Amino acid sequence: MAAEPTQQQLQTVIAANIASLRRANGLTQAGLAEKLGYSDKSVSKWERAEGLPDVLCLKAMADLFGVSVDYLLEADHPDTPDPAPDSGSEEGEENVSPVYRLNRCNVAGVSVAGVWFLAAAAFVITVLAGKPDILPFALAAPISAVLLVVFAALWGGRLRLFFAVTLLVWGLMFLLCWIFRASDPWLAMILGIPATVVVWLACRVTTKETPKE
Repeated sequence: MAAEPTQQQLQTVIAANIASLRRANGLTQAGLAEKLGYSDKSVSKWERAEGLPDVLCLKAMADLFGVSVDYLLEADHPDTPDPAPDSGSEEGEENVSPVYRLNRCNVAGVSVAGVWFLAAAAFVITVLAGKPDILPFALAAPISAVLLVVFAALWGGRLRLFFAVTLLVWGLMFLLCWIFRASDPWLAMILGIPATVVVWLACRVTTKETPKE
């Protein structure tokens, strides 16, 4: 019968699994801590094998990474497929299976670029119809900002969310100025300055809790 692992051995195994899964999912220690409701110091301590997360935290991490709790407790993972052998590789050369993960910046960039492509296509149609209209571009700015706000809320931190919401505010103001044909649009744009301050303060409003160790 195999001997039961000591607490230090268990901490080492869990530490390696947490660090590996965190990197594979493109998270920093601070990012993982934020999702779990712990401090980044706690995550750092777990990955140094200087402490153990509690059972509820292990379950939360397992759900977050899409694995079982047993996966986090085991050093060997037989369910994980081995890389397929490459017949063209030289003997003794290690075959490394690449890890693919979603490039979030590219997803956001492609989405915004798609909006502007549609706006350009709509503008070309108005030109061909003999009635050039820049309304598609006026609409593209706030629509792009809305997409960036959504992506920032899902994947980004507070700083990215601040820039996305600020872009949305200014985009809407330019759109309103264009719709109402403001004679002096820069006068209306003065509203954007206090609006930006409000957005900045709103992004910093959080409830500070005592970090759980």
